[in-house]
Amino acid sequence: MGLTFGSSAHPQPDRRRQYWLDEFTRKLGFGWLVSRLPWNLSPAVVYALVAVSVPNIIAAVYHRLLGIPMVYADNPYFALQPVLLVVAVLGARSLHHEYDSVMEEMQIEERAKEPNRLIDPIPPWLPWSLFAVAVAIQFAAPKGIVEWDLMDYLFQYGVFPFVYTPIIVQFFTVYVSIEFIAPLRLSNSGVGIDFLDPEGVGGLRPLGELIKRAYYYVGVGLIGYAFITYGPFLDSWVTPSSANVVFTVIWILTVATVAFAVIVLHRFMHREKRAEIQKLEAELQTHVENRWDIHSYDVPEEKRDTVEELRHRVTRVSDTREYPATFSIWSQLLLSIVLPKMLQFFIAGV
Repeated sequence: MGLTFGSSAHPQPDRRRQYWLDEFTRKLGFGWLVSRLPWNLSPAVVYALVAVSVPNIIAAVYHRLLGIPMVYADNPYFALQPVLLVVAVLGARSLHHEYDSVMEEMQIEERAKEPNRLIDPIPPWLPWSLFAVAVAIQFAAPKGIVEWDLMDYLFQYGVFPFVYTPIIVQFFTVYVSIEFIAPLRLSNSGVGIDFLDPEGVGGLRPLGELIKRAYYYVGVGLIGYAFITYGPFLDSWVTPSSANVVFTVIWILTVATVAFAVIVLHRFMHREKRAEIQKLEAELQTHVENRWDIHSYDVPEEKRDTVEELRHRVTRVSDTREYPATFSIWSQLLLSIVLPKMLQFFIAGV
């Protein structure tokens, strides 16, 4: 799809939507902390840097002092986990604000009948509901609890539900809003497509580029997951038997979301394009005599300029690509989809 775009416009700060993880972390006191720092950082970013790194450092020191084998000794790639979590926060925040810029660049507020459905596509209840469900599952009695040490309890009932879970929920909701909610709502919004777009992609370049970029972050996460899961490690590390299933399911689901976005935008453009051509051709027919006879049709002299203009418009509409992307962009997207799975096969086979 016409994924040849980037967004250059940046909405004013007072028009930006609330970033859910900022709201969540303010409730934990990080808003207060940020207000006292000399840097212009968001509560979510400070939260990620502090709440992800500190527990891992504490666990490493604790295990070292007690002589308990650390996971990093067997699987050094496990150190990628906190890095990927911080990247998820930064990535979700970037995508969140880029979406605001895309909506402004596409002038959705002026063009849509119900602009707020597109400008703010994430229902406020969604991240809180996902967070509540995930925490409830996390607090369900886990297996192997009799073998736990103090750090296992800290992570199971503190770090995982209140640090890792909100980070994952935030990225998930932003990703779903871009790949699923926004294309669907745009298709049903009555906005139409811009046939005067000089790039010939109906003015959808910004959204298509964002769809592509959102998947890139998932691709990075999958590659990191492949290294964490498959190594190469020391001999004492055992890859869980469910690892292949989990990786493949996540990969298939994310590819499906990209495919969904592409199909929805394609159908939207196809429908709008066909409707506009039919409208122009119907108007054209009213100015042509004997329209259905190629040998005897005629255009009255006083209507020739009008007919020529209508034909120009039909050509303009016909030339609009129904997939808003170039070959190079499609190649980049397909490579980013295939690469994580290829890397998994390669590392797992080493």
